[in-house]
Amino acid sequence: MSDLFPAGRDFMNFSKNFFEDSFDHLLPSTANFNVDIRDEEDAYIVEAELPGMAKEAIQLKYEDNVLSIGATQETSKDEKDDEGNYIRRERSTKSYSRQFLLKNVKEEGIDAAFENGILTVTLPKKVSDENNPKQIDIH
Repeated sequence: MSDLFPAGRDFMNFSKNFFEDSFDHLLPSTANFNVDIRDEEDAYIVEAELPGMAKEAIQLKYEDNVLSIGATQETSKDEKDDEGNYIRRERSTKSYSRQFLLKNVKEEGIDAAFENGILTVTLPKKVSDENNPKQIDIH
């Protein structure tokens, strides 16, 4: 292996590792968050882990059978000298976004709660006629 491509990193992952390792602090950050989806008998239960996030920073939308969860987190770090002048001031913004296809949802019954860094979304299922197949007459 050459020094350009150290052991453990293959050529296909070089650009991915190069940009993530070297320039991550310079680019706007987009990250994922952990989500669990349970298919209950009468509803889908979605639990998203968003620790340290404020409820006001979370966007939640259900449209065209797609549940979209988004959040933006802004942080800043200020260092001042004894006279109150900035020595260093850094700001960063992280955007989080996930989408999930969840069909057969009764939209007017969707409920969401955010507690202790966990977003819980309950999407009730529509009552369907799947158990009663429709007979089709042939003309």
